[in-house]
Amino acid sequence: MAFFHVVLFVYAIGGDIAVYYIGNYITKDQLSIEERLRVRSMRFLVDMSARTSLVLLLPIGFTLGTTFGSEIDGSSLTIIWMFSFLWLGLIWMVHFKKDTETGELLRKLDLFVRYLLSFILISLGVFCLIADEIIQYDWLAWKVIIFGLILINGIWIRSIVGRMRISIDLAQDQQTKSVGEELIKKDQSILNKAALLIWVLVILMAFLGELKPL
Repeated sequence: MAFFHVVLFVYAIGGDIAVYYIGNYITKDQLSIEERLRVRSMRFLVDMSARTSLVLLLPIGFTLGTTFGSEIDGSSLTIIWMFSFLWLGLIWMVHFKKDTETGELLRKLDLFVRYLLSFILISLGVFCLIADEIIQYDWLAWKVIIFGLILINGIWIRSIVGRMRISIDLAQDQQTKSVGEELIKKDQSILNKAALLIWVLVILMAFLGELKPL
């Protein structure tokens, strides 16, 4: 489990870095809009490695937590594993069904899962810090909180990507091309900041897990 935890961490942060650099090509107005749309499709595919890793890190992290006295074990841990595999299947269905009515419904369901899970994880982590129950080590409770914050950050990124679709549509129309190009650059700039924040959060999780300072 520790081995897979490290491997998935590498794919999570590596996938996000790749998405960051690929995304910057979308702002290059010297490229045709068709070429940039192909780059955007590539970004979505590469991003699936980061999304897959993020989902699998959830049950693996809770499994490793049992070695540090976490009371989330047994049937509770089994439920987390089952939920994670179902969520992973949902994420891949969203990818394969994108730009369809079914895909849009699945996307909204995935978004709901992320909101709900981020609330549960942050609440759980805060409760453990205050009550010193369920998860006794503060560094592990903080990792749970940060995981929830990473999910919120991902929701923020999704909202920016959603706006970029509108910006790209404007850039494809000659009458609104200049406005669309400016909006694309603005959206990508915000997206870069969101990506930097998620790197900081992931690295902070790794720091807490490795050094266990609290």
